[in-house]
Amino acid sequence: MPTISDPSLRPVFQPDEGASPRALVVAGACGNVGLGKLGQFARLLVRHGIPVVALDPSPAVHDVKAKLTAAFGDRFSAAEVAAITEGITIVQGGIDDLPAGLAVGFVFEAIPERLELKHRFYEQVHARDPEAFIVSATSGFPSQRLFGHMAGRARCGVMHPFFPHLTNKLWEVPTQGATTGAAELKILRKLLGGLGMNLIEVADAPSFAADRLFCGMMLEAVRIHADTGLGCAQIDDACKKLLGTSPFFVHNMIPGANYLSAHCMELLAGEVDSSLYAIPEAWRPYIDDPKKQFPYERGQTCPPEALPQIEQRMYGMLFSLVASMIERRVAKLEAINFLCENALAFREGVPALMQRLGPDRVRATIEGFVQSQSITRADEVAPVAALTSITAGWGRIYVGTSVHDGVGLVSMRRATLSDTFLAELGDAVDALQADPNVRAIVLAPDGQYSREFGHGADLQAFVPVLGNADAAHGLIERWKRTTSKLRAGKPTVAAMVGRTLGGGLELAAACHARIGAAGAKLAFPETTVGVIPGLGGCHMVHRASAPEASAAINRALLSGKMVSIEEAQQWGFVHEVVPVATLPARSMAFARELADGTATARLRTDGATLAVDTTVPGTNEAGVPLSTALRTLLVATIIDANAASLAEGGALEARRAAESLAAPAAKVGVTAMLRGKPPQFADPLPSA
Repeated sequence: MPTISDPSLRPVFQPDEGASPRALVVAGACGNVGLGKLGQFARLLVRHGIPVVALDPSPAVHDVKAKLTAAFGDRFSAAEVAAITEGITIVQGGIDDLPAGLAVGFVFEAIPERLELKHRFYEQVHARDPEAFIVSATSGFPSQRLFGHMAGRARCGVMHPFFPHLTNKLWEVPTQGATTGAAELKILRKLLGGLGMNLIEVADAPSFAADRLFCGMMLEAVRIHADTGLGCAQIDDACKKLLGTSPFFVHNMIPGANYLSAHCMELLAGEVDSSLYAIPEAWRPYIDDPKKQFPYERGQTCPPEALPQIEQRMYGMLFSLVASMIERRVAKLEAINFLCENALAFREGVPALMQRLGPDRVRATIEGFVQSQSITRADEVAPVAALTSITAGWGRIYVGTSVHDGVGLVSMRRATLSDTFLAELGDAVDALQADPNVRAIVLAPDGQYSREFGHGADLQAFVPVLGNADAAHGLIERWKRTTSKLRAGKPTVAAMVGRTLGGGLELAAACHARIGAAGAKLAFPETTVGVIPGLGGCHMVHRASAPEASAAINRALLSGKMVSIEEAQQWGFVHEVVPVATLPARSMAFARELADGTATARLRTDGATLAVDTTVPGTNEAGVPLSTALRTLLVATIIDANAASLAEGGALEARRAAESLAAPAAKVGVTAMLRGKPPQFADPLPSA
């Protein structure tokens, strides 16, 4: 029998050496969640020889291969899609209808949210394959209600997925108080990690951390709609301005979403019977009919006079939900924030928003909300007292610190630069610089919330300063106050893994030294955004590299194209490239060597004359023509910043970057990138 080569898969799908691989079964394969996860799991598992079964009592299960082929679209070649779908076995019926000789290793259950139906299904699975892992995609039942009655409950649990189900690799997994055993949870963590998926641990409580916020936002949006008569698109416009997401549009897009959101609120009402979770009658028709959509006129804007009321109510609802989750220990503050930004597409996580506004305003917002809306049992569902414990976690939403044998580790939980992230980073560096037990500092992604060193600036941070050079310069100088701290004292080392792009690359360049993981990539994508680097990118990489590397560095700056970490090592910019598994230890060791003086780091502080080849092709890696005016400014800045002293070059670059943010190309580039489209500059460079 073929042996599964991936050690993360064997404990689940081939625990007995020499036995045939066990199957993955997706139950409820005709539903939105089941179909999407069937395609995702099949794409990842079929190539390992693992059988994948689409199970559903509906005759529509025979159409899932065609639906998956359409859903994959042009993401993969026709041959790849055919190989994936050919590896799926279709079974119409229940667990007893599976082929008799097929052993099951893992069941992903996405059947309707009826406990009696789920319980009967689990018992059938356990009777047939007692060693199978069973996980539910429930919209909010805790694992104890799903599996607590079962003899095999240690091998059972919940994996809550997020839309779009075909591609999203993020899962909320209840661990604290859950039925899943410690050894079994370790196997599941290894399985998900091996498949490149991200597991966010939460408590085994009714409803999920992310759903509490998104479904709560939808509930309050419906109530505002019913109370004020504002159109759904108008309320969405306000939510987009305030939070970055559109509750009505999303619920109209996903059949059955209204039922699931209401179900989430009803589960919370079962925990505490409060009017905070009360379902308005205006929502009932959309809950009962999964195909019914709210009336929606796209392009409508929220009247300015209505925005303050929506802000007070929406913030009040969300802040209350966060306070309740913290008091009940549903999830850690940083986990809630991560889910907001990465699962719910909030522009800024609700905890980060609360941190930015400050405890006094947050408290006043909650108190005003519960009073104006006559929220019952407010001390339980909107516990203002919990803000004290929240305050203890503020300042560490995006950044964590620890000390290991004299080296301070800054663990970054965010991949994009923002005001809040950089303020936290600056505070963390200050604390480690002041700690007498710390001799050197390493910056690295934390490995759970962020697995890559950095993706550049959050483009939303640029929106308020577009067209305003003074405001843009203020933003850049504010961010530089943090990056300048990285060279202000103890040696700092950037542990570069995955992608290091734009502002993330400038953050790495601000450190004394860099250790890279094999296979990592770096790039300056600013030209595609219509701006130039402002935190050191135009001269710090040159200053930290060998003089003969300047032409290659210039090509990377002008084109925005990816560069391998191995090439960056040839420049002299990256000191060593090591296997991913040894990156943490080697980065810490190199930091100690810098502190001991047994290793040194290059940095040119005086001026140097650089020639810049302006014949570099005028398109980025995707073939998008870049802006002529922006390239002219970028070339001049590279030459001038490198010709000046270190301090003078940094000041000049900051002013030029602010100029670029005030120029037309920035508005075009930033707007296009936020919409997920390639920019079309008014002055494109020749493509050849």
